[in-house]
Amino acid sequence: MTIQPITSLLVEYFDQFIKDQDLERFRDQVAKRYNGGTLERILANSSDKRARRAAVLALGLIGSFENNAAVGKALHDADEAVQELAEHSLWALWFRADTQPNNARLREVARLIGEQELPKAVRVATDLIQRSPKFAEAYNQRAIAYYSLGDWNESLADCRRVLELNPYHFGAQAGLGHCYLHLGKHAEALKAYRKALQINPNMHAVRQSVKALQQALGDQQEK
Repeated sequence: MTIQPITSLLVEYFDQFIKDQDLERFRDQVAKRYNGGTLERILANSSDKRARRAAVLALGLIGSFENNAAVGKALHDADEAVQELAEHSLWALWFRADTQPNNARLREVARLIGEQELPKAVRVATDLIQRSPKFAEAYNQRAIAYYSLGDWNESLADCRRVLELNPYHFGAQAGLGHCYLHLGKHAEALKAYRKALQINPNMHAVRQSVKALQQALGDQQEK
């Protein structure tokens, strides 16, 4: 089968999803006929923005961490909707990048952070990291908990580990900038924020931080 018929079918599924907003149906339809590799090829090669939107959405629903790079590159797609869907799909891939029990434990960490049970979130994340030392999102969630506790250096170390394991993690890259800023290392913060924008150019708050730091550092240099 050539790429065009399978692309057309994917677009049909996507157009139906746009009409009925039945995400489960879209996921089931895609799962029966597509795999991550095929969806990656559509995302990378199709000139039809609807096909790319469908492919990146589908990867977020049925893909795996193996598709991380392809979805990460879609953050630079010419279509804004593809960019936005890619960002959401990346988070979905990151949160299910390990075994089902470990993924469930990760969701528990995120819940604890949301409920401001930060010391417990750190403990649960640390236990998860001991069980799965290459689970990048476990480090990222612990970095968030440390950051919320004001432990900037601990958060910084975890953000660095995330990026070693997942160079497309724009959240951890921005997290480096946030930590450096709290530590008073403004030049390092600026560098980190710029790298975050290289990964994901659609981080508007980070772009504003870059502008503010450029202004501040420029003013300092003039004095």
